[in-house]
Amino acid sequence: MSINLVPFKLPINESVVTTFNKESYESFSNKMLLSFDNYWPKEISIHVYYEDMEKPSDNFSSRIIFYNFNENVKDWYNFREKFFLKEQNKPDNSVNSFYKYSAIKFAHKVYSIKEQLKNNLSDYLIWLDSDIITTNNFNIEFLKKLTSEKYYLSYLGRDHIKFHSECGFLIFNTKHKFHNEFWRNMSEMYDNGKLFNEKEWHDDYIFDVVRLNLEKKDCKNFDISKLGLKQTPDILNVFDNSILGKHMIHFKGKRKLNIR
Repeated sequence: MSINLVPFKLPINESVVTTFNKESYESFSNKMLLSFDNYWPKEISIHVYYEDMEKPSDNFSSRIIFYNFNENVKDWYNFREKFFLKEQNKPDNSVNSFYKYSAIKFAHKVYSIKEQLKNNLSDYLIWLDSDIITTNNFNIEFLKKLTSEKYYLSYLGRDHIKFHSECGFLIFNTKHKFHNEFWRNMSEMYDNGKLFNEKEWHDDYIFDVVRLNLEKKDCKNFDISKLGLKQTPDILNVFDNSILGKHMIHFKGKRKLNIR
C-alpha cells in the first residue's frame, strides 16, 4: 500500500479508528462509542468499521463515522481465505497459548487501519480497541504529550518485563518519513504470509517485529509506558497502569465481562 506524504503543517489534527462485530457491539463496543462521544475532545472523530451487522442505529454524534467492514475491508477476507489452512497448523495447540497463533482474528485491526489510511487526512491516526471505555474528559494537549514530529509510532511497551507490547492503543504519525515503509512491511507480513515465520502470529507481536526492524534503521518511536507506570500486581496491564489509565480502562480478555 502506498500512501502519499505531505509536508507537516500546524495545527496538528488527529482521528481515531476501531473495528468490531455484532457480538462485540452488543456486549461492550456500544458502550465504548458512547464513552468516546461523551469524553473525547470534540475536534476528534472516530472511524468505525462494523462487521457482520447492520449499521448501528444508536444516537451517536456525527463525529462517529461508520463503514461496513464486509464491503470496505476486502483485504482481510482475502487474507483469511489465503491462510485459513495455514493458521490451523499451530506450533502449540494448548489453550493457554492459543492467542499467540490467532493471526486471522487479530488481523481485523491491521486491515482496518490500512483501509482507513487510504483516505486519511489526519496528521496522527490513533488506533483504539473497541473494549476501551473512556471514563472522564481530557483535551488535545493530553494527546500531544504522547506524540512528536520526531517519533513515528507511539505505543505501550512491555520490554521491562520481557513481553510483547500492548497494542490496544497506538498513534501513527502519518507524515513521518518511515510511515510508508512501516506499512509496506506490515503488508508483506500479512498479504504475503510472512508473519507465519515468526515466533507468534498475533498483531501485538507482529507490530513489534516490524517496529524493531525499523528502529535498526533509526526510526524513532515513543514508548508511552516510559512516562511512568503504577505499581500493581497486574504488571501486564500497562494500559491501565500508564498515563492512559487516568482517562480510560482497557477491558481486555475476560475483563470484558465486567463492563456495565
